[in-house]
Amino acid sequence: MTIDVYTEKAQYLINESVSLNIDFINCYKPNVECEISVFELNQKIRVIKATLHDEKNIIDIGKYEAGLKGYGVFAACVDQDGSILHASTAFDMENKPQDSIRYGFLSDFTKEDGTSDYDIENLKKYHINYLQYYDWSYRHDHLVSPDEEYIDMMGKKICKETIRHKIKLGEKYGMYSLGYGAVYAASKEFYEHHKDWAFYNSAGEVVKFIDIFYIMNISSTSQWHHYIISQYQKAVSDMGFSGIHMDTYGFPKTAYSMLHDKRELVLLEQEFPGLITDTYAKIKEEVKEPVLIFNNVGNWPVTTVADTEQAAIYIEVWKPYEKYYHIKQIIRDAKKANKRNKPIILAAYLAPFRMEDDIKAGYGAYILTAAIASNGAYHLLLGEEDAVLTQGYYSDYSKLNSNQAQILRKYYDFIIQYMALMYAPDCVDVTMTHMGGDNYEYQCLFDNWNVDGNADKIWVTITESRKYQCIYLVNLCGCQDDYWNKGKECPEIQYKKSFRVHIDGEIAGVFVASPDADLGMSIEITYQEFVNDKGKFIEFTVDKIEIWSLIYIERK
Repeated sequence: MTIDVYTEKAQYLINESVSLNIDFINCYKPNVECEISVFELNQKIRVIKATLHDEKNIIDIGKYEAGLKGYGVFAACVDQDGSILHASTAFDMENKPQDSIRYGFLSDFTKEDGTSDYDIENLKKYHINYLQYYDWSYRHDHLVSPDEEYIDMMGKKICKETIRHKIKLGEKYGMYSLGYGAVYAASKEFYEHHKDWAFYNSAGEVVKFIDIFYIMNISSTSQWHHYIISQYQKAVSDMGFSGIHMDTYGFPKTAYSMLHDKRELVLLEQEFPGLITDTYAKIKEEVKEPVLIFNNVGNWPVTTVADTEQAAIYIEVWKPYEKYYHIKQIIRDAKKANKRNKPIILAAYLAPFRMEDDIKAGYGAYILTAAIASNGAYHLLLGEEDAVLTQGYYSDYSKLNSNQAQILRKYYDFIIQYMALMYAPDCVDVTMTHMGGDNYEYQCLFDNWNVDGNADKIWVTITESRKYQCIYLVNLCGCQDDYWNKGKECPEIQYKKSFRVHIDGEIAGVFVASPDADLGMSIEITYQEFVNDKGKFIEFTVDKIEIWSLIYIERK
C-alpha cells in the first residue's frame, strides 16, 4: 500500500485555508491514523492528526503566513498492521498570484480531450499555477472562431467548450489561463487583403515564418497594432482567459514598414513596449488584473520590455546560449533589468526527450531544473498529461515515464518548499565575489568544484539575503559535457564534501536539504567554529551529494 499526498490547489493566497489530499494507491484499508507535519524551512510549525476513513481523503490543515512563503508537508500514516507509510508535498502562500509564477502548458483541445480532467488535476500536483493555452485559436489573425469546433492553421482539431471547461477547472485549483497569441503572425489570406499592414525585409519581400505565417507591422502607426490588440481583448472576453501569452519568433529584429507607400525602417525592440502597454490597457477593460507574458526569444529584447506591464520576464532559450553557464548568464542579465522583482521564467525545451534515451533525458531534466531554480528563476517545461516540451511547437510534446514524473514532482515540491530562499527579493548572488582567489568568505575544501557548470565538477552557486547564506550544489561529476540541452548520465554520487564559511555574528544553525533524499526535509549539520586573522569561520561537511543539494546558514 502506498499513499499520494498533494494540495487541493496549485497555489494559496493570503487568508485561504489549505486543503490536503491523501489518496491510497492500489490498496486501501479503513481507519488509518495519520500525522501531518508542516515545516517552514527547518522549523516544524504545526502538527495535525487525522483518521483516514476513505480511499481519497481531504483534510483542512489551516491558514498560514503569506508573502513568498513555502511550506513542506510530511505525512506519516500508520497501517493497522503497524507499518508506516511516508509521503510529502509542499505549498506556498502568496499575497497575490503573480508573486510566484510556475508556468505550464496545454495544447490538446479536442472535444474528446474535454472529457478528461487528468491534465489539470495532475499539473496542480507540480504546483503549476499559470497555464499557456498553446495554439488554441482559429487563426493567428482571427483568434476566436465563430464555430464551436474548428481546425486551426496547423491542422489541429479544437473545441471551444473544452477550452472553457479547462479554464474553469483551472480557476478551481488556483490556476490562471493565458491564451496564446503571436504578436505579428497572420495567414496568407489576411496578408493578401492587408499588404500595407505587413513587414518587409531589406530585399523588399514580405517577411514570413515557416512559409505559413506572414509577419505584420506591430508599430503604433500600423492598423495591425490596434487590430491584434482587439483580437486579444475578444479572446479574453469570449473565452475567459486571464490574459495573453504574447509570442514572438525572434526574427525579424528590424523590418521595413510600407504604410502609405512610404518605406521606413522599424526597430522592433522600440515598438514592443508600446504594444505591451496598449494591450494591457485594453485587456484591463475585461479583467481587473490582466496577465501578460511576452516572449523574449533568444534573450531579446529583454532590456526594452522588462519594465512594461507584464507579469514576468519570460525568455525562450536558444543557441548560442547552449551551456549551463549561459543559463546562469541569462538569469543574471534578466535580474539586472528586473526593476520590479518580477518572476523570471526560462522556456528551455529539452530535445533529449525526443532524440535520446529516457534515462539520459531524465537526468538532463533534473539537472536543468536544479540549475534554473538555484539561480532564482522558473522553468517552463511541463504540461498536458505528464508531458515535457522538446521544441518550439508545443503540440509535439513528449511524455515522461512514471519514474521521471515522480522525480520531477519531488523537485517541484522542493522548489516550492524552499522558495523563500531561492526567490527572496533581497537575495544576491555573490558567487563571483565571495569565493576563490583572495576571497575567503566561502571556501570549498575539495578540488572538484567550479562556478560555471563545467562537466565533471560540482557546480557551486552562492547567494546571500538578510537572514540566510545559501550554497547551491548541482552535481555534474561523471557528466561528459556541459550542454544543457543534451542528455546526461546519472551523476557520480559525491561523499564527504567540506566547506569553510566566514560569518558575522551568531548563527542559528547550518542545514542541508535535497529533493534526492529524506523527502526534501532539512537536516541540521554539525559545524565547528574557529577564529583566525581573517575573522570568525565555521567548517562543516555534507555527507552525500546526489544531484542537487541546498546548504543554508541561518543567521540569528
